[in-house]
Amino acid sequence: MGLPKIPIRFWIAVMVFASTYINYTTRSNMSISITSMVGSSKNKTVPECKRNDKELVSDNATVKALPDYGPRYEWSESIQSFVLGSYFWGYVISSAPGGFIAEWLGPFNTIMYSQIVTAIFNSLSVWAAQMHFGALIFCRFILGLMAGPVYPALQSLIAKWAPPAEKGKFVSALMGNTLGTCLTWVLVGSVTAAAGWDWGFHFLTIQIAVFCLVFWLVVADTPDQHKWISEEEKSYIKTAQANTVSKGKVVPPYLKMFKSLPFWSLCILHFGNLWGLYLQITGVPKFMVEVIGFNIKASGGLAAMPHLLRMFFGMGYGYLGDVLKSKTKLKPTIIRKSFVIFSHLIPGILLMCMTLVKCDHVGAVFILIFSMAINGAAVVTNLQNAQDLAPNFAGSIFGIISLIGGTTGFITPAVTGALIGKNSGIKEWSVNFLIGGSVYVGAGLFFIIFGTSDIQPWNEKVVSKNNEEAVSFKEVDKDQELTDKKVEPSETTRLNN
Repeated sequence: MGLPKIPIRFWIAVMVFASTYINYTTRSNMSISITSMVGSSKNKTVPECKRNDKELVSDNATVKALPDYGPRYEWSESIQSFVLGSYFWGYVISSAPGGFIAEWLGPFNTIMYSQIVTAIFNSLSVWAAQMHFGALIFCRFILGLMAGPVYPALQSLIAKWAPPAEKGKFVSALMGNTLGTCLTWVLVGSVTAAAGWDWGFHFLTIQIAVFCLVFWLVVADTPDQHKWISEEEKSYIKTAQANTVSKGKVVPPYLKMFKSLPFWSLCILHFGNLWGLYLQITGVPKFMVEVIGFNIKASGGLAAMPHLLRMFFGMGYGYLGDVLKSKTKLKPTIIRKSFVIFSHLIPGILLMCMTLVKCDHVGAVFILIFSMAINGAAVVTNLQNAQDLAPNFAGSIFGIISLIGGTTGFITPAVTGALIGKNSGIKEWSVNFLIGGSVYVGAGLFFIIFGTSDIQPWNEKVVSKNNEEAVSFKEVDKDQELTDKKVEPSETTRLNN
């Protein structure tokens, strides 16, 4: 007797993971590469917690020779911030229409074409830097513009492939972004040291090319369009989804969406999560360097540990969410709101506790690691709720909340800059952590009060007679309840854990 066949949707989930991994390589590589592209900066002030350390004060005044990784440019801190920020300008602009693009062109075309353009402009960044920093800023802007539609497209792909009982596993595959961040820091740093910073860019382009080839072979927009899927698996997916996902291409019901309290509850939840997450990713390490005097990046695995634990915890949360939905009588809304405690409330409280660590770097490291890890529960809350509200328009929903939530990428640094502009000390950072923790907790409480996982009436697609007929929302609800109770996949079609 042969081994059971691995279902096609397992490989789709693997490619969702790979897509988020690739998406984050070009997002995070510049923060590593730019240190090898610029000359030495002015001496920074001694951290508040190290001002009595005479040896550190003496070392701070010493200018060290920079290694030769290629040409270096005399870019000011302001220019460097523009180079780093230009990616996010493009990302925010394309996030909202990204959902509509993905639903109209299909997630396969959206992701494939965006990655092809990304590969081209990623390598062009090398010659752009040599021409003028403005050309590099333009390339980074295009890279962000191409990245914006990827997550909405993945939400659309998940909606078409994932049975309701397996949504958690599929959405947890979005955690490939954390691996993308960690490995990019390591790989780009190693390639730069061995061959120069230009090959740090070209190496990522080669990765993208390999990804595109595998993606082209493995992925299709829907089970109906896949070349190798069995009729048994195709039938299981269709039956499990109970007609909640339609084929017709229509303009998303934006007006109804914007009038929906569940939509705004999700939007606020996502905004709060990104505010807290960006503050943890960028603010806490900055606090540890500038105030405590402890460089987490110089401490081996500590730099990657928070991100890797968030990925592993996220996958565990996704599996647990699916188990609770299929094996218990808990309503999906109760499950979502319960997991908000872990994705928002506890991380928010831990951020506020950063005000208590003062000069204790051990306490700060512990809070960063534990808070990032437990926030992996976001795969069951703000990363999955769009699938609940309207699977037909999950991409559009996620694109809009990514646009609004993405503004925290500008707001958080602006708030931090305003607070520590004159002095980067414990007092100023304490206020910053209290604000961030409050946003985290406030967003979570808002969703607990007003959020829901119930499918919304505006999920129904109204299409022409020549296209697929609209599905009755009441019938969908009834069918979905029966499906959740009765439909079970056979051994050959069950998604491997």
